Order: sequence, then C-alpha cells, then structure tokens
Amino acid sequence: MLTLNDLRPAQCGRICEVKGAGALRRRLLDMGVVPGAEIEVVRIAPLGDPVEYRLRGYRLSLRRSEATLVMVEKLPCEDCPALQTGVCDEQQAPRCPRWLAWLTQTGHDR
Repeated sequence: MLTLNDLRPAQCGRICEVKGAGALRRRLLDMGVVPGAEIEVVRIAPLGDPVEYRLRGYRLSLRRSEATLVMVEKLPCEDCPALQTGVCDEQQAPRCPRWLAWLTQTGHDR
C-alpha cells in the first residue's frame, strides 16, 4: 500500500488508513484526513516540503513526515487513458491530460 507521500502532482488517491498516535493523528482526522476521503496532490513546494493537497473541497498543506502516516490507494483521474485498466502509473503520466495541464501551469514543460 502507498503512503500519501508517494503520490505525485495531479495524482489522486483514496485514504485507507491514518497511522500514528496522539495529537498528530487526532489533528489529521480533525482536518478531514479520514478513511474513504479522496485526496489529490496539487503541488509541491520548491524545496520539496510541504506538499499541497486538495481534500473535501479545500486545500491542505502537510509536511512529508506527516504524509507518510496516511495510507492511500492510488486512483486514476477521470481523463486518464489508463481509466480502463484502473492504474495510472508514472509511465502513463506523460499521456494523461491532467498531468500535461499540471506541467503547463507550473512551467515544468520548459
């Protein structure tokens, strides 16, 4: 199973489990990071930490250390050519319209 930290920009996942204990786990659950919720990686900060996610209609930034506590299953995006197979992997990403749109808006295609 993947962690939230394993997803890349424009990839989506469904939260399966929130690990950890104490105040950090409670804070994640209070922010809506609960099993069954769908989450999308919006962008990564220039130095790699934190990462911005779209979750339940709002944007949430988490440190990578916090994201490793959230177990997810990767979901294909609705525009992905891999929708028939149910797997959207790194090799198919260059053909995915969402991936191309993310590259264009961030300037990574140059």
